[in-house]
Amino acid sequence: MLENPRFNESLPVSAKNEWHNPHYRQILLEQQFLTQRALEALGANRVTPPTSVAKVDRTFMVPERVMNLRTPYAVEVLGMPGAGKTTMINRYLEELWLKDKRHKVALIREDTRDVKNKYGDLRYSDPFLYSQLVGTANFIEYFNILKNTANSGMKMIISDRGQIDRRIFRRVFFSQGYVNPEIMAAEDEFTYGMENTLVQICGIIIFMVRPKVTMERIKKSGPVVNMNFLPRMYEQLWRLHYEILQDEVPYRIYTCIDAEKDSEKVYERFKYAMDTTLNVHNLCLAALAKAFPKEFDTAKTAYDKTPRRQSHAQRVLGEKLGGKKVLIVGGDDMVSEEDILQKPIIEGLRLKK
Repeated sequence: MLENPRFNESLPVSAKNEWHNPHYRQILLEQQFLTQRALEALGANRVTPPTSVAKVDRTFMVPERVMNLRTPYAVEVLGMPGAGKTTMINRYLEELWLKDKRHKVALIREDTRDVKNKYGDLRYSDPFLYSQLVGTANFIEYFNILKNTANSGMKMIISDRGQIDRRIFRRVFFSQGYVNPEIMAAEDEFTYGMENTLVQICGIIIFMVRPKVTMERIKKSGPVVNMNFLPRMYEQLWRLHYEILQDEVPYRIYTCIDAEKDSEKVYERFKYAMDTTLNVHNLCLAALAKAFPKEFDTAKTAYDKTPRRQSHAQRVLGEKLGGKKVLIVGGDDMVSEEDILQKPIIEGLRLKK
């Protein structure tokens, strides 16, 4: 059952939007309940410090999912405004330059200038459409990176506010009455459609600070930086944190960082997660070699003697494309011919060496 404040909060939203339908009101209440359930399980609310929430400042890995991880893959960095995401990313990239490893990592920044130039500042008039356009720009940038760096040795793409972040904004905008309830009723289809990434996701990193800390750090109100939006966003980020821990959002490496701590401690946690993600294949192989040394040596010897062959999915797609050489960078479940050819969408790029 919904808490009274949360139930009452849904009343003005339901009354002000244009979808006057009992079924739609039920969708709103269901979304409120899912958020409440997650917060109760974590022991969190709109003002709880990150350090008091379960499983914060810990790094989680699902090794069995690393085996089917293809390069390049993505790490998406998201969180509260003013939490220091961009600062930490820039610092990490500077260190990669010094280690001569910068070429292994590509970066997608949240660039809203093109959206504003083409469509005007929709943040006030139609914030959900604005968020969708920003997400589309992010998706296109994945394409551009693959096209321009496919043969450069690039292993990982960092997305500063990527596709996963779109669902946070969508859920907040829905709670404010800006999103058609039909979208939320089929949320999984939307998540794996409009909000998907072009490559596989390896890492998810969330930076958390309380709404009041965001206001203190930014010191200027705006369409997002205000005490109507920020507490809702804080709740939805905790809901995502809960869903990830419940394995409702597939991941390989995950960490939620208390970004209210000293910046050096925050960077230490961020760097550890990024290094783990960048070197995930080597780390897993090293762990297997240590745990099963004899079996590992036998398997490695057999692998080294076997000619490199394309996967079944690559061969099937190559045949359909007239014998072309195919490189697959996404699609966790693309194994059988049915998995490949019955997908509703297959994104493709024709690359030249």
